[in-house]
Amino acid sequence: MRNVTLRQLEILRMLAATSSYTKAAARLNLTQSAVYLQVRKLEQEIGLPVTEQVGKKVFLTDGGEEVLRYGQRIGEELEGLARSLEHLRGVDQGQLRIAVTSAVNAFAVEMLARFLDQHPQVNIRLNIANRKEVLASLERNDVDMAVMGEPPQSLDLVALPFHRNDLIVIAAGNHPWVRRSNIPQSELVRESFVLREQGSGTRETVLRYFSEKGLSVREGVVMNSNEAIKQAVKVGMGVAVVARHSVLVKIESGYLRELSVEGFPLRRAWHLVHRKGKRLAPAPLAFKNFLIEHEYARTAEEQTQILP
Repeated sequence: MRNVTLRQLEILRMLAATSSYTKAAARLNLTQSAVYLQVRKLEQEIGLPVTEQVGKKVFLTDGGEEVLRYGQRIGEELEGLARSLEHLRGVDQGQLRIAVTSAVNAFAVEMLARFLDQHPQVNIRLNIANRKEVLASLERNDVDMAVMGEPPQSLDLVALPFHRNDLIVIAAGNHPWVRRSNIPQSELVRESFVLREQGSGTRETVLRYFSEKGLSVREGVVMNSNEAIKQAVKVGMGVAVVARHSVLVKIESGYLRELSVEGFPLRRAWHLVHRKGKRLAPAPLAFKNFLIEHEYARTAEEQTQILP
């Protein structure tokens, strides 16, 4: 077992995740033959097959599953070593691994830029994804923390609401409703909605909100980016619910308009989230303290406005 390599363990993990030699090779930036070769070497080392093919899919054998379990423990130990060394190095030689939902992308990048002004030597690894993928990254411990809208209650997370996030209804600049006031929600839901994809936090918030009101949203177009949604609304493909900060420029330019709808804006907050019990290294801890100092610790009135 002395000749089992970390690379072989990573290949095995990717095969378990993708059930495909081709996909595993692509994600690891290897050739398929290189993946085959490393798997064969691993099998020779342990004296057991680690994969089997059923139809077009690749599955791990019992031996492969056992190797994977121990490989994950090794990975966790190495991650713990990396974190411990970061504590010894201090803030300005550390790394911040952070995931943000795509809805908060521009805002989060601005925050990170201001943080880097104070700690220019910190190495930042930023992952932008939808809410489902961000939560998966936290679950796998791939990131130190995340910035998102509403964190789920089901996961064991610490969530700090640090910035107000108003959700508003937008329409094209020439929409016939732009001069109306207090549009009834029952009338709004008859409009075609431009929505984010499954797994998006904004989508879940919008659908849940109207469902609690006993209303069903008319789903028109589904898109996987906020920029695409803004363009779709701009050309008249429907209305949408988005974070106000993400459309201020287009509203000011007249391309989009905020509609006056009863019950809106929906008052929400951006949250900084990390796993409960996680020992934050100096760089992630410094970023959390930065948010508390510069965003969360505002006037008592503003704090009341962003708290759920």
